[in-house]
Amino acid sequence: MKLNKVLVSAAALSGIAAAGTAANADTVSVKAGDTVSELAQKFNTTVEAIQKANNLQNVNFITVGEQLNIPTNDNAEQQVQQPQANAAQVQQEQAAIAQQQAAQRQAQLAAQQKAAQAQAALQAQLAAQAAAAQKQAEEQAAQQAAAQKAQQEAAAAQAAKEQQEKAEQAAQAQAAAQKQAEEQAAAKKAQEEAQQQAAAAQAAKEQQEKAAQQAQQAAAQKQAEEAAAQKAQEAKEAAAAQAAANAKAKAAQQRAAQQAQAQQQQQKQQVAQQNTQQQAANNNNQQSNNNNNSNSSEAAAKAWIVAHESGGNYSARNGQYIGAYQLSASYLHGDYSQANQDRVANQYVASRYGNWVNAQKHWEQCGWY
Repeated sequence: MKLNKVLVSAAALSGIAAAGTAANADTVSVKAGDTVSELAQKFNTTVEAIQKANNLQNVNFITVGEQLNIPTNDNAEQQVQQPQANAAQVQQEQAAIAQQQAAQRQAQLAAQQKAAQAQAALQAQLAAQAAAAQKQAEEQAAQQAAAQKAQQEAAAAQAAKEQQEKAEQAAQAQAAAQKQAEEQAAAKKAQEEAQQQAAAAQAAKEQQEKAAQQAQQAAAQKQAEEAAAQKAQEAKEAAAAQAAANAKAKAAQQRAAQQAQAQQQQQKQQVAQQNTQQQAANNNNQQSNNNNNSNSSEAAAKAWIVAHESGGNYSARNGQYIGAYQLSASYLHGDYSQANQDRVANQYVASRYGNWVNAQKHWEQCGWY
């Protein structure tokens, strides 16, 4: 709803002409902010025409969505049924409207103030009720807490009393059980002492009998030991004689074994020497068939290695390395003769390096061959 003045000039009123035809009207839906005066100006009509066309009791009170019939400008004068209005009448109408608006504003302000006072009073009443309710709730909570605490204390006291009674009953039962156990232990101890005394008497009797038997056994054992000692002496003398005979026989066997081994070693050396000599003869024959220049290089390389290893000494020794070529003793198999050293050295160089020249090259690079 919106209040507004009706501004109608005398010129506008004088321009309205009368007509004898029927009135025409448009239907308008009131929107927010619309007033009767604005609608009259918009559709070129008068406030009185709209009021009469719609039977409005108060032209300053219209609602949003209300349907109003707006008479057209052609028949506005017939709707109003007034010939003309002068300026004085317009001023009177405006003053009445202003006075009415002021009264409505005062009424609205008074209603708003009264509503505000009522709202404040209601809020104060609600706040007082809330405070009273909260106080009552707090008092009830305190009472419940006190009651709960009293119940808990009573329950705790009852539990403590029951616990004490159980403890006393347990102590009485334990004391009775302990007394019974002590009586049983005393009876058992007396019985064990009696059994021990009987066992001691039986043991003493058995010990006496055993001592007598041991004395008899000792006498018999002494006789047996004397006889055994005599036999042992005789056996010892016989064993000594047998050991002497065995030692003599073993010495004779060892001498015979050493002689046989020496003979076998001598025969082996002779066979090895013969093989070496034959191999040397074969090597000499083979070397004579080779190129003289190659033989000269091989011989020079061989002589160079012998000179660096032992200085040409076939009896030289350096730990496990033996002879002119300083070969491992495991290669020579106990035969340290010059022929065997030459043969084994030639085989070793041929199998490892192919020839003495290559062996010399390796020695010069690594310091050994």
